[in-house]
Amino acid sequence: MDSYIEFASVIVSQQQMEQTKALVKEFAAELGPTLQATLLNRQREMDNWVTDWWLDDMYLKVRLPLPINSNPGMVFPRQHFAKMEEVADLGALFIDDLLDYKEMLDRGELPLERATSREKGQPLCMEQFYRLLGVCRIPEVGKDRLELPKPPQDPEEDEELVIVACRNHFYPIPVKTAGGKRLSPGEIQAQVLQAMVDAAGSPAAPRVGLLTSMARDDWARARVQLMKESNNRCNLELMSRALCVLCVDEAGGDRLDLDEDSNAMMRAMHGAGTAHHSANRWFDKTVQLIMSSDGSVGMCYEHSAAEGVAVVRLAERALARAAVAPRPSPPATLPPAPTRLRWTLSPDLEQTIEQAAKQLDRQIADLDFKVYTYKGYGREFMKSCRTSPDVYIQLALQYTYFKMYGYLVSTYESASLRRFRCGRVDNIRAAHGAARAWAQAMCAHQPQDPNKKVSFNLYGDQKKLELFEEAARKQTAVMEANILGRGMDNHLLGLREAARESLGHLPPLFTDPTYKQMIEFKLSTSQVATTTDGTFMGYGAVVPDGYGCSYNPKKDCVIFCIASFHSSSVTSTEAFRQSLEEALDTMKLMFQNRQPNN
Repeated sequence: MDSYIEFASVIVSQQQMEQTKALVKEFAAELGPTLQATLLNRQREMDNWVTDWWLDDMYLKVRLPLPINSNPGMVFPRQHFAKMEEVADLGALFIDDLLDYKEMLDRGELPLERATSREKGQPLCMEQFYRLLGVCRIPEVGKDRLELPKPPQDPEEDEELVIVACRNHFYPIPVKTAGGKRLSPGEIQAQVLQAMVDAAGSPAAPRVGLLTSMARDDWARARVQLMKESNNRCNLELMSRALCVLCVDEAGGDRLDLDEDSNAMMRAMHGAGTAHHSANRWFDKTVQLIMSSDGSVGMCYEHSAAEGVAVVRLAERALARAAVAPRPSPPATLPPAPTRLRWTLSPDLEQTIEQAAKQLDRQIADLDFKVYTYKGYGREFMKSCRTSPDVYIQLALQYTYFKMYGYLVSTYESASLRRFRCGRVDNIRAAHGAARAWAQAMCAHQPQDPNKKVSFNLYGDQKKLELFEEAARKQTAVMEANILGRGMDNHLLGLREAARESLGHLPPLFTDPTYKQMIEFKLSTSQVATTTDGTFMGYGAVVPDGYGCSYNPKKDCVIFCIASFHSSSVTSTEAFRQSLEEALDTMKLMFQNRQPNN
């Protein structure tokens, strides 16, 4: 409760805080201890007392469409395909590696990872790595569910399939039979190529994939209609249990007003619109690999099953192995060509698909997105400032926002809880008093003297540095508390849900405008580090007047993916980018101007 008051006082008015403090005092004295006892009982009974509540709150109960609002996109290094066969080659190599990976998981041979900092050597939960392949999010009214593959009784006997999406048609390809026979990379390549050829010569497909882009309750209701036909039920079951979807796109879809990196991210996040690739997707699927004949390659992933670290590891492994693998050898005999899924659609469903197309195109038009590589410096310079790159960038983002608006807002940064069984994430809050004091110092200028041509800063360089170091210490402490399981947000969520379950309603603390403001993340951020050059991940803003900002610190640069919405009169991605660039430049000067003994 003390932490709650501390963070809230930075983002809400003093007058509002008085009311909140009274509510906190009442809660801590009366209802709070009872709810805390409920959480302690829950902790004794469960592997993880918060993960189920967290998963519902963060993903499964959210009714917004998955593209832009939830599913991140990941861009891989651009390829140069001279002919169709080379697209199929790369697709086959990716799938072959995912099969290797899945077999390793089924044998329980995934190496245990350990923490490399803050209580080094602690084992990390590997659960998320087992929730990537063969997983699908199923829409249901009010709350979705995750459909996970059943662990095989005998991994050698398990059958596996992948779905190839091409020209909005879907082709199931059995890559491993129940007898344990697995297709070679050459056989997979032949199947992918046959799907591409068949799609090119087939009538236009019904754009069923667009249903997965709808608001979740709308899609849930449409899915009930779809399930009335037995062949549709069979198709949906195949989509659900497939290891992944390989989306093979045509060329095109790039916007003239966007650079190459931003266009690649548009393809990965949402398919660049229904006139291009958006119907050639199944957004419920945890892993969708995307490759286009013009060399744009990437991934779209459904976020509820796992965090970015597991997905990045899977993708980078597949990329690295494909880069050194020989070209798939043609099979001695061609396996039977895959058969595209055929759907039975009522006029109502056809109309729903048309509505889904219009809605998705409107969302895509509203997205204000930019991939921005800051080239002034990277993580090595940040480390030379005796600051962790993550802390440095988080403070830069606070400074950026304060410079634009003159105040701070609730900021979300995911903190991995993999030190705990089935742990997902908590929230490292960066909008705190120390960050605000430093940002104010960086932005404060005395009024200009009309007789002189210069303005003077109220704070000297030395004072700014001291305030930065104080803010960095605070940010580091918040980060450490979170990853060691002492975060505030999950605990608050637990108290709230315990109250909902035991009382049937929420106590005033959780209906207070302050609480609403605290969980409205107008700045949603995360560090998504990759080791492969040319790979990065991005996502949309999580509130209508907010920004999404992922960052990938490299040795001498930082890749930012900045998102907001054109429909907001408050936000502008380009203005944020400019402010961020100025903030990072000014921070470098601040450190370069420090006195030698400092």
